[in-house]
Amino acid sequence: MPETVKGVGGMLLGRLVRKGGHFAVSLALVGVLVAAGATLGQGLSSGVVVAAGGTGTDSGTGSISVVGQATIKARPDTVTLTLGVEAQAGGAAEAVSQCSMAMNRVINALVNAGVPRADIKTSNLSLWPQYDYSELGEAPRLVGYRASNLVTCSWNQLDKIGELIDKAVQAGANTLHGLSFSLADSRALYLQAVGDAVRDARAKADALAAAAGVRVGDVRNLSLDTFFSGPIVVREGLRADAGAAAPPVEPGQVEMQVTVAVEYGID
Repeated sequence: MPETVKGVGGMLLGRLVRKGGHFAVSLALVGVLVAAGATLGQGLSSGVVVAAGGTGTDSGTGSISVVGQATIKARPDTVTLTLGVEAQAGGAAEAVSQCSMAMNRVINALVNAGVPRADIKTSNLSLWPQYDYSELGEAPRLVGYRASNLVTCSWNQLDKIGELIDKAVQAGANTLHGLSFSLADSRALYLQAVGDAVRDARAKADALAAAAGVRVGDVRNLSLDTFFSGPIVVREGLRADAGAAAPPVEPGQVEMQVTVAVEYGID
């Protein structure tokens, strides 16, 4: 007659079958063990993974995978500004001419305010026809042309950016397409964030290993991901107004996020 053996608190059930004077455990027990291992792994954080290999008697066959993160903030020292001029006229040449003359005045205003000419570049030129669609049933009627010219400039006097915008508007700029703040040299900040992220990963691995009763081994794999906060963008139309005050601009802080994924061995 077959004999039945219960183990692991009575939860795992196998069947012993006598074959040639020896007992063999049926494969049903193996399936139960696999299912039990999957259940035990469900309580781990998504940022922490433990992979244990071997039979439990071999050392150095498991691993701990963790994600370390660090966020560093700093006050920016550079602003990048994109502004432009739009002009409309009955003919294409006239629209381009009006737009060009206004942009020359804007560029001169930027240079006179202290922006190096080498830090001013044209970022877009466009010309498109304007049609009248008001008459139903009739083909669109060409009524003129609109020209646009955009320049992008970088400046390090953040406390005067509002005044710079005001001077550009007074000179003829009537569109503002974006403001972004950054660091001219972010290397030191970046390396600090990398180090903090790696230390965060090690702290998580140590805590996990201590709770599991093992020791953190050597690094097996290491990867790095960096994220800079997106630019602060302002999109609005501007119109020159001699009585208007300079727009207030607050640079705030730029943010750098670094994430490292580290896999450690288990001793």
